[in-house]
Amino acid sequence: MTPPSPTDATGSDDASDGDTSQREERIADSAERTTFGSFTAINDAYTDPALDAIFEGLRAAVAGDQSHAWSALNDSARLRAVYDTGLLEPGPHPEIDQIVGLTIDAVGIPNAALNMITDVEQVNAGIASRSGDIGEQRTHPLPDSLCVYTVISGSPLIVDDIAEDPVLREHSAATSGVVGAYIGIPIIDNAGHPVGTLCAWDSQPHHWSSGEVQIMTDLAEVVQNTIFNR
Repeated sequence: MTPPSPTDATGSDDASDGDTSQREERIADSAERTTFGSFTAINDAYTDPALDAIFEGLRAAVAGDQSHAWSALNDSARLRAVYDTGLLEPGPHPEIDQIVGLTIDAVGIPNAALNMITDVEQVNAGIASRSGDIGEQRTHPLPDSLCVYTVISGSPLIVDDIAEDPVLREHSAATSGVVGAYIGIPIIDNAGHPVGTLCAWDSQPHHWSSGEVQIMTDLAEVVQNTIFNR
């Protein structure tokens, strides 16, 4: 999602084999970071017994100890899969931009993005709005991310009215007014690692029909086929 104060993404412009060792070092470095404070809000939020069924997967992942969430994100194989997509490198990524633009047209919602999730931040690999604007690649801290919930759970996250959601109504995306409704479908590699999320959102509440959920699921499959050469 687009947070109130995003920062530019950083990374190499070259994803050649010569950069493999550098990517490995970045993965190793990120594994040593301690960002438990970033997950305090996530862990604390999932104590409400009135959670919707859509949060079942995530609630199981983080119940009782925030280290479960940290472990899911910090898994070395998952992080390697994220970096190996090449989508953390600054764009353009024309195929991804095309799919993100198609998502807006197909679902009829104002905003869509493909977001990659590392252990410490969210990176917009592709983002677009109904106005036709293609946003610059951005990084966002995970506490400002809704897509992190989808990646941790490995399941879709569907929110019709975030202001009425017992968990997410206090999320920064809700309190800032950026998000009123959200849908995110996990992007999963060939080995089953969730690397990111194809998402769409509106600043107003929106009921996601079964047809729209299916469209998003189909488009996520297209993204997976594109990224992982299926």
